Amino acid sequence: MQTPLMDLPRGFRVSLAGVAVLVFLAMATPALAADEEYRGWFAALDFASTQPESLDQHFANHIDKSITPINDERLVIDNKTGSTYRLGVGYGFGKDLGSLRVSYWTFDHDDNMTGAVAGYLSPTLFGFGYNYVYLYNAVAVDFTATSKVKAHMADLDYVRAMVTGEKNSLSWLAGLRVASYEEDRGFEGLDGTHDYAQTKHFKSKGVGPRVGAVASFGFTKHFNLESSLVMSFLQADTKGDASLDIISSATRQTREAKDDHIRGQIMDFDTRAVWSYGPVDYFLGYSMSSWSGMVTDPVPANGGPFFSIGPTADRSRDNISFNNIEGGIIIRFRNRGFSP
Repeated sequence: MQTPLMDLPRGFRVSLAGVAVLVFLAMATPALAADEEYRGWFAALDFASTQPESLDQHFANHIDKSITPINDERLVIDNKTGSTYRLGVGYGFGKDLGSLRVSYWTFDHDDNMTGAVAGYLSPTLFGFGYNYVYLYNAVAVDFTATSKVKAHMADLDYVRAMVTGEKNSLSWLAGLRVASYEEDRGFEGLDGTHDYAQTKHFKSKGVGPRVGAVASFGFTKHFNLESSLVMSFLQADTKGDASLDIISSATRQTREAKDDHIRGQIMDFDTRAVWSYGPVDYFLGYSMSSWSGMVTDPVPANGGPFFSIGPTADRSRDNISFNNIEGGIIIRFRNRGFSP
């Protein structure tokens, strides 16, 4: 028999478990209250080396009948690491009243793959269509595949401690997130007879509340560890288009799709070491942002008679993540301002 909790999405159940662990750890020991007493403005800046995971940008199927056994394979772009940054500014109200924070994060990265394969090559961005042709050359089919991924998040958060003590603390977070995800992909192949191209573009935008917890574990006057887990629940829309072009004969086919009511969910996990000296904190850590719903392709490729050699679909494309190795600073300005 399933309980109501088991009826919830798996990602949400995992998130609840993570928040519960943070609460238990923070309540087991006293908590640090220094930040709750700070009243004034602060700013944050961090840079990260970001690896997108599970994009699975499958652009073609290849089959070579000249070898034994006959071999077929999915060709997928190898997504490289990119650079990202996050900017933030906020105000601490002091007197254990928490802080209000605004932040912005962006990812914008290009990848490409070029090569030549012997045998048959069937591109899978558009898939099978009325004007579809496959590429074949017993010696070499030349191809180029391209990818551009852009993601943005803007957050407005209120953070307030609910358990504080001498060295450790647990704070809750409630806020609003606006997010967007955009992907452009392209393929062009030449087999000596046909010059053939396929493209795909889609963009999703969403807005919704976010909730979570932030735990701080103090070790010395100048060093502590921090960890956070935050869930965002977004109402989103998506729109996409794909095209098939036989360039050598100026033949074109297009496909469009949109959906104004999709569910978006983003889970953010962060853990970092923090060194504090006067008004400046320096930190180094790891974070992950896991996106679901908004990253699903609204114009998936069609199967057809030329795809008996392999699937057209990308795998695991309902969920991707951005994994970051990050470092940055937080600067607190002179204690001036107001309190509610």
